[in-house]
Amino acid sequence: MEIKDFFRFGSKLVSSTFQAHPVGLKEFHPIDPNRRYSYDEHRLIRGDYYNIFFPVKFKQEFGKNLQDILDTGWAGLYLISDKMKLILEDNKLTGWKTFDVKVLDKSKQEIQGYHGFSVTGRCGNIDYSKSEIIEKRRVPNGPLCKFYKGLHVGLDKWDGSDFFLPEQYLGTIITSKVSEILKKNKLTNIRLINLADIEIDDFTVKVHLENQKK
Repeated sequence: MEIKDFFRFGSKLVSSTFQAHPVGLKEFHPIDPNRRYSYDEHRLIRGDYYNIFFPVKFKQEFGKNLQDILDTGWAGLYLISDKMKLILEDNKLTGWKTFDVKVLDKSKQEIQGYHGFSVTGRCGNIDYSKSEIIEKRRVPNGPLCKFYKGLHVGLDKWDGSDFFLPEQYLGTIITSKVSEILKKNKLTNIRLINLADIEIDDFTVKVHLENQKK
């Protein structure tokens, strides 16, 4: 399989969509501050629930329209609807699990029908040396900026899951099978980008490469 057979999974980041931020999570675990992902939010993305107490509380911050995916203020951490959870289960998709949440609106009224979403599938590191180097202007008449086109994830270490995370990367990758199911069922507020079409700026790549060395 090639990167064109996979997609990055995320939300559309529409301001009118209901967005709920986590409440009461910790920056690091006091007993083991050296865990690779010290923020509880990052560990929730990866399905590492050590010392996290459930249900995790989320409180409305922006927007009002309830969709099948809700943003949480943390890139890669989403809440999913009952409908989406049932579709993933019915189609026997792998590499994910949910956690219990309590979602409150601004009036502190509970919003029912949502679950925290974690990704348990894994693959190897991203290899930027395989990306195409392109130059483009961020704004008209602006300077040319360097971008890496094509997100080459480590498929040699992919565990075969439908949802998965590369090493040291918190962006969810999905198979073409998942993409087709999500589109067929018209789930809302989902944005899918083919890995071959992803463009990442030079600064972001340098930061990620430094993190890979740690």
